[in-house]
Amino acid sequence: MIDLVIVVLYLVVTLAVGIFAGRNVKSMKDFSVSSKIFPTSVLVSTIFATWMGGDDLIGVSERIYSVGAVFLVTSLGQSLSLFFHAYVIAPKVLRGFPSKISIGEIMGDLYGKPGQVISGIANVLFSIAYIAVQIKAIGYICNSFFGISSFFGIVIGSMIIIAYSSFGGIRSVVFTDVLQFGVLIIGIPLMANVALEKVGGWEYLLSNLPEQHLELTSYQGSFWLFVAYFAFCAFPCFSPMLIQRILMAKDERQASQSLVISGILYVPFYAVITIIALSAVLMFPGIDPNNAFLNVLNYSLPTVVKGFAITGVLAVIMSTADSFLNVSSIAVTRDIISVLRTSKMSDKSELLLSRGITVLLGIVSIYVATMFYSMIDFGLYFSNFWTPTVVAPMFLYLFNLKTDIKTYLVSVAVGFVSIIIFRYSVPGDYVVISQIVGAFVTFITMYVLGKYLETLSHPYDSNLVVSRA
Repeated sequence: MIDLVIVVLYLVVTLAVGIFAGRNVKSMKDFSVSSKIFPTSVLVSTIFATWMGGDDLIGVSERIYSVGAVFLVTSLGQSLSLFFHAYVIAPKVLRGFPSKISIGEIMGDLYGKPGQVISGIANVLFSIAYIAVQIKAIGYICNSFFGISSFFGIVIGSMIIIAYSSFGGIRSVVFTDVLQFGVLIIGIPLMANVALEKVGGWEYLLSNLPEQHLELTSYQGSFWLFVAYFAFCAFPCFSPMLIQRILMAKDERQASQSLVISGILYVPFYAVITIIALSAVLMFPGIDPNNAFLNVLNYSLPTVVKGFAITGVLAVIMSTADSFLNVSSIAVTRDIISVLRTSKMSDKSELLLSRGITVLLGIVSIYVATMFYSMIDFGLYFSNFWTPTVVAPMFLYLFNLKTDIKTYLVSVAVGFVSIIIFRYSVPGDYVVISQIVGAFVTFITMYVLGKYLETLSHPYDSNLVVSRA
């Protein structure tokens, strides 16, 4: 009962903070990137809390329980990805597009209306996958700890997220992220400490784990599979959420510092998740790996500690869901509807539409959340829509190059075909890098075809050839 009171209180406070923070949102810029007013500590909180999602807690725990600590090593590749965003992507984006509010608008500058609409659609697919993963996790938690049906738990959690996200946009998202960051850095390490004590401490844990769970450079007996998973985690994905946070920064220095600090924080936090998952191996042998994290939480923690741990998990989940809900609603409004309309919408109309789209996408995500079993596998599948359409052309931009629209469209089509061929041509576990393959093939096609057709140009050249049609 006490644990339930703690959780309900947390949800009420989160909703109140979100509504209070968003009360002064009056424009589309307020709703999307605010006014570059946030200090570095706040940006770090929102980046870390958003990047660390339910798939990191439940999904990564699932893999560590199944294959061992090697998944910790591969997961730390995400820190390298954040460092690349900090030192390479952030300066380039802020120098070239300081006034934009989404990655779709950047693609619109580079590849016109087709590029913006296609990237907007890819953004929605990419984001809905992540939102669905998070709210699916809310359902697991409600069912495991409070006896509430998974679907009803999903609806409750989603409605709270939808309420403050649609009302206050990025301002509500950021301030709730700060709250959630504070909760998760207390709740999750506390849970790991109790779990470690339950199994008898470090020495007992390490001496009694199966040997394969302590292997650090072999994934299910394969070094090359280890390389594949590490490459997947380290691959810079130009996440729409990260690009939004970069555009929210006051300058390049603040953006880079925020991303670097967030990347550093991931190391100890993933270590904490690993402790929990490995403890589950000894405490609950032979269970469904998807339940490893939740079993430790449900059966190993005393009252009150369990309540704080559950709020920590909910903080991780909600901070990711609300951010992707915000960027996807902006994508629909600014990158799809506004571009396809024949007449320009007023700022007030755009803001109202974005709020309505936020509600709609939240409802769609509830439905999508019922369609999959493994959190990580689901996220991997939908990320394949993102890399050919956005990541490849953005990598080309990092080299101060772009092509015309026709070359872009042909290259994206080739990239999608390469993903399909790759996914049906390699052993199952290697499909994890299909999105990298798609990005690489699209990038090479854009460069080679652009070179052959003489459509390569420099984005900063005032005489750009946008299309030869």
